[in-house]
Amino acid sequence: NEQIIMYPQTLTVSQINAEPNAEVRRVMLERFGWDNYLLTSQAEPVHSDGYGDLFRMNIQGDEPLVMVKLINSTSELDGSYKPYLLRVPPQIETAEAAVAWLGDFEVGEYEYLLQS
Repeated sequence: NEQIIMYPQTLTVSQINAEPNAEVRRVMLERFGWDNYLLTSQAEPVHSDGYGDLFRMNIQGDEPLVMVKLINSTSELDGSYKPYLLRVPPQIETAEAAVAWLGDFEVGEYEYLLQS
């Protein structure tokens, strides 16, 4: 499909959700951007804690999309702190568990390392 390849910015959440072929839908999501899809779909966090916000979105015929929203601890030139979303496995249930998975830590170990 020319739109997916040449004009992915014109894709919509509705088009992606309506795509019956899981493999085509994955390509659409990759081209559209996983984080863009999550934000455009106005997904609400399913868990929030001091580590970030965890979002889960069920995708028909595929595994759920689970992403953690974190804030960069390094400020931008203008003094703001940039948020970013990172995909984590669908079995993750808390933002803390997502951060631990991303850093290859056990839950609770990350906080201990920060305090050391």
